[in-house]
Amino acid sequence: MTTALEVRRLFNVTQETRFHFNHWFSGRKHVVAQVMAHESVAVHRITPDEVEAACRSAPRPGPTDVPEIRDWRPDHAFTHVAHHVVETLGRLPGWPEFREFCAADERARDMLWTPAREVSAEVGPQGRAALRNRVVSDFLGFLRDVHVLAVLRGHGLDVRVHPLADTVFKVDAWVGRLILNPRGGGQRSEDLLVHAMPPFFFTDLGVTEFTQVGAALLPSRAHLDRAARRLLGVLHPA
Repeated sequence: MTTALEVRRLFNVTQETRFHFNHWFSGRKHVVAQVMAHESVAVHRITPDEVEAACRSAPRPGPTDVPEIRDWRPDHAFTHVAHHVVETLGRLPGWPEFREFCAADERARDMLWTPAREVSAEVGPQGRAALRNRVVSDFLGFLRDVHVLAVLRGHGLDVRVHPLADTVFKVDAWVGRLILNPRGGGQRSEDLLVHAMPPFFFTDLGVTEFTQVGAALLPSRAHLDRAARRLLGVLHPA
């Protein structure tokens, strides 16, 4: 289990992270309460096969180029919703079940369903289609990140994730004091954590090989297998 308190103790250790956390903590109380109460358990048990099954259940998203939808920023980030769904169900759902859950579960309705209905009432049919496409795209993005998590954990790496780490400290995933970037590119958290003592270390998985699975383009298992062996060599040298 990974709790928000553990995440805060680990990452809220620099002047930059304290400023960032305090600003967030003094903001929307309903968001803070949800994230600080969250415990990551089920997400760490997800397997690559379960991720691929979820990918095959999702529709292919279309365009989201409607300004009201492109600029839509609900109080809860999508990662809050996705983590809540996974932990409440105790497993990773496919797209149809995810959609049904968000309509039926009171907390998920407050986080996603109701704000989506409110913004959809302000746009026409094209905007409503764009909204659906955006939620599908966010769902697929979550699946891509969880796929990386599942493959690395399958190699014995104790990779952790938590919505507090993601949205406040900009940490996508971590193993001990090694910060992982499953999406490639620059490290979102480096500016916040660069002055930490003892130091954190940052690594880019360098994903260059992908596999189309249903509607999702996932980092290939072969590439992630090689990345996992490299990380094991770094963390547990012979």
